[in-house]
Amino acid sequence: MRLKITLLLIGLCFLAVFIKLFTIQIIRHEEYLATAEQQRMQSYDIPAWRGRIYALGGEVLVANEDAFRLVADPLKIENAKEVAKKIAPILLSDPRFFSYNLDPKIKEPENYLIKRFLELFANKKQRWVSLARKVPRSIKEQIEELKVEGLSFEDDPRRFYPEGSLAANVLGFVAFDEGGKDQGYFGLEGCYNGDLRGVPGKVVQEYSASGDPILVGGYSLLQPQNGSDLYLTIDRNIQSILERKIKEGVKRYRATSGSFVVLDPKTGRVLAMGNYPAYNPGNFNPLVPSGTGNLSKKELKNLSISATYEPGSVMKIVLMSAALDTKLVKPTSTFMDDGPLRVGGYTIDTWDGRHYGKQTMIQLLQKSNNVGAAKVALQLGKDTLRSYFLKFGFGKPLGIDLEGEEGGKVKPRQEWRQIDLATAGFGQGVAVTPLQMASAAATIANGGVLMKPYVVEKIVTQDGREIKFESEPIGRMVSTETAETMVKMLLAAVEGGEARAFISAKYRIAGKTGTAQIPIRGGYDPHQTNVTFVGFLPKDKPFVMLIRLEKPTTSTYSATTVVPLWVEAMEEIAPLFGVRPDK
Repeated sequence: MRLKITLLLIGLCFLAVFIKLFTIQIIRHEEYLATAEQQRMQSYDIPAWRGRIYALGGEVLVANEDAFRLVADPLKIENAKEVAKKIAPILLSDPRFFSYNLDPKIKEPENYLIKRFLELFANKKQRWVSLARKVPRSIKEQIEELKVEGLSFEDDPRRFYPEGSLAANVLGFVAFDEGGKDQGYFGLEGCYNGDLRGVPGKVVQEYSASGDPILVGGYSLLQPQNGSDLYLTIDRNIQSILERKIKEGVKRYRATSGSFVVLDPKTGRVLAMGNYPAYNPGNFNPLVPSGTGNLSKKELKNLSISATYEPGSVMKIVLMSAALDTKLVKPTSTFMDDGPLRVGGYTIDTWDGRHYGKQTMIQLLQKSNNVGAAKVALQLGKDTLRSYFLKFGFGKPLGIDLEGEEGGKVKPRQEWRQIDLATAGFGQGVAVTPLQMASAAATIANGGVLMKPYVVEKIVTQDGREIKFESEPIGRMVSTETAETMVKMLLAAVEGGEARAFISAKYRIAGKTGTAQIPIRGGYDPHQTNVTFVGFLPKDKPFVMLIRLEKPTTSTYSATTVVPLWVEAMEEIAPLFGVRPDK
């Protein structure tokens, strides 16, 4: 009986072995073969270098610098705890280590790193684990001096910004996507990510059972294709001046934020654009969602294209252009300013509560008269005024080659009440971006033709092929005659308007102020405003510049805040265009 049981057990063992062999060799043959092949043949990517970004004069705004990924083969790591304790403080000595590898909120980062490394080293089935990204050469050399078997480095270049935070909100930044690969976000880095990133290469290497590369074994190499370079319309000198002035303006007038746009009205080229607060794209944490770290939305976004606001009286540029273009009025046409205007149960008054009797269209602009603007808007009618808003590019993105552009808001036709029509004439109830408002003024400076704004002049591939971008007219918004008349009226508006005490003693300026109360639930905040000035030099019209301040507190009026700031900036950049004083 015992012999039978013994023979039965032996038979069952042989049967189990047979079933296992049958499973491996027949049923799951392909699966195990693939696993063995995967262990024998290992591959890794060779990162491509992102393209550079250059300013108009050839200055490098964004480049790359050598950096490396620290990787480990856990099977070869001996004395794991000692290794972890040695490399953690070396890595943390890099000021930018947190920017790529750790959430800044982590307490006791050295202990955290040691624990993380030990967990990675413990997984002996993995022959490749990533310990740190974007390690600079100096740190790499310190770790290599430890001569730890099982540690190695791979190329992992990182972005470098020679000009620091200059044009940061235009450039955007590079962070990690969900797969840990470099990805452009916002601005040019986001919009042109496909051109900038290039195509990574790949190495396939045969390894022995011990994990060593077989020198005479299988090997293949696919070289990476580096990304294309971008050449911009941004003028470094103009950009630098405007960034300095907007920062001064925000602090001087104690505003929440400030933004600016400088356009070439004849081509649509963006010569400068930005906002304050801003950020340094080299100092943020890609491991925090969107790479923003502790940055606020105002710091991160390009407010010139993404911040929509009710612009106030700068909208009278479009109102008056529409009225002239439809032959509704002439510059000398008059209206009666004999008191507040009642529209649909609402009262519209002048900004200072004063009234002047019989006034011309020129005086309407000079005094920025809301009663007059409302009367002109009501005469135009909602269909006509709304159609001109849409023609000038309001209500949808202009199509600038930057990620994050908003289109503003123009209400659907059926939602326009009489009061909406009346207030739209002086920039209430219509939301635009600073870029849209600057482009509207540029249309007047360009004889009535709206040009599509753009930032990239050309793309140059790594083999030297150039892809050039030409200026592109969106269309004629008003007649040449209307545009020329508007230039004269905007010149008169500045020289005879409320801001005349703050205008330049050197240059004649055509432009328009805007002081807009900020909408709140049930109405408008009487104590907070957005202030805007957009203008140009009517003699040569080399540029159109808009500056906007959000919620200034030293004064809530554009004439005493953004106008002197605009003039200061203009007097610094005008000589760069070779424009001589004409006063």
